[in-house]
Amino acid sequence: MTVAVYQIQYSDAVVGAFDPAFIRYDCRHAPEAQRREIAHMLRFYEEGRWRQSGASHFGLVSPKFVDKTGLSGQAFIDWIDAHPGYDVYFVNPFPQLSYWHYNVWDQGEFWHPGLSALANTLFARAGETIRVERLPRNAAASLLYSNYWVANDSFWQRFMTFVRKLADAVDDLDAADKEKLFARAPHYAPATYFPFVFERLFSTFLVTCDGLACLPYPHARAEVVARCTNEMERFVVREWGDLIDAWDAGGRSGDDYRKLLANLHGMLQLYQAATPRGVTAAPRRRSLLGRFGAIRSR
Repeated sequence: MTVAVYQIQYSDAVVGAFDPAFIRYDCRHAPEAQRREIAHMLRFYEEGRWRQSGASHFGLVSPKFVDKTGLSGQAFIDWIDAHPGYDVYFVNPFPQLSYWHYNVWDQGEFWHPGLSALANTLFARAGETIRVERLPRNAAASLLYSNYWVANDSFWQRFMTFVRKLADAVDDLDAADKEKLFARAPHYAPATYFPFVFERLFSTFLVTCDGLACLPYPHARAEVVARCTNEMERFVVREWGDLIDAWDAGGRSGDDYRKLLANLHGMLQLYQAATPRGVTAAPRRRSLLGRFGAIRSR
């Protein structure tokens, strides 16, 4: 098995972000500010640039790969080399999110309201029967919000056929729906809804297609806790993590599980609302942690 990972260069400003283990994919001539990585990925595959490497498995990642994953390019490639036999390998920079969001679409709808309706409209326009509210759980085995994956040609062909079908359907949308898709989404940086729909297609594809051999990069519990952003997130992972992992291993799914995870997310929201401006609300935060700890221990 041979591996080649390319890294996008969409502007001069990201030159210093490149990992020496990766191959530069220069697309500064078409930065695609609205469609982002998915446009680069479609072009990359259709150009056949990857064939020049002669690799059995290849990928295309963003300039933020190392910053977001905490892995060097060589470490990622070495991990893939050490586990031959899979169609696709991926690393999720946000493993903690699976402990309070049922799947990628529930997470997306919370942060980008209206995303699910836009996705359903696009799936229908493309002739797909997928409805995001009916999609199953995304646990660690299928959870990814980015293009941090490497796969063989068979997977690429199947996945990019799916992506191309949806990308082509964008131009067939009604004017009002297309305007919504390219409207600015709620986000910490300027972005349209388009990339937030398309970055969730990988996980959607994994749970709707049979016969795929997939390997997610494993995160130890301490790593997951370290990626949490506040004490309540760490509390949820420490107190509920083993139980949720066991449920996922047993294939738990359905509305009751979705509600349970939504309640855990509600705990996070209460905690954050209790401390809008730092340490002044610390006693209330401690009270909330104690209350939820008592609930978990019953």
